Amino acid sequence: MIVTRFAPSPTGHLHLGHAASALTGWTIAKRAGGRFRLRIEDIDTGRCRPEFEAAIYEDLAWLGLDWEQPVRRQSEHMADYAAALRRLESLGVIYPCFCSRKEIEAEIAASAHAPHGPEGPLYPGTCRGLAASARAARIERGDPYALRLDAAGAAKIAGPLSWQEQGRGSVAVDPQLLGDAVLARKDVAASYHLAVTIDDDLQGISLVTRGQD
Repeated sequence: MIVTRFAPSPTGHLHLGHAASALTGWTIAKRAGGRFRLRIEDIDTGRCRPEFEAAIYEDLAWLGLDWEQPVRRQSEHMADYAAALRRLESLGVIYPCFCSRKEIEAEIAASAHAPHGPEGPLYPGTCRGLAASARAARIERGDPYALRLDAAGAAKIAGPLSWQEQGRGSVAVDPQLLGDAVLARKDVAASYHLAVTIDDDLQGISLVTRGQD
């Protein structure tokens, strides 16, 4: 069964791109006798507003769309993301990163061999090789840190990855293309990268509408 979703963040009003994505997912699901799910991605509590969430429901209803209940709100499922982080920790593929943005920028600027991806310089892996004792000592003294995915380590466990795209067939994935992504911070306990992956899996999403970019 085809299961599609529309997963906006209530940080502002919807725009035409949102409408196109929602309509596409809803139409495909309806025509195939599948399921269409609405998810509110509100883990960024500093920017999300209840009035924007209410406006999302109103706008989608105005478009004539309906969706399954209950709506999954990410802020109500932080335990799912915490469990995923513990699983990744047990696999040895996440690590604490104590670098500030300024420190990362300075290291990249000083290195002639800084890794690059399609969107520019990547995190150079400064904290990836820290000894366990050094990590524990910094955490103990209260140094702020984020949790990063060890992309190379995760790629070894996952093996070759690909997805099926309508009209293009199989598309190969390079898990290391964007480097060691941040999966959690002190102020936000789960990043978009982590939460959207867990949610799509738990909700059985089989078809995702995305932009050509």
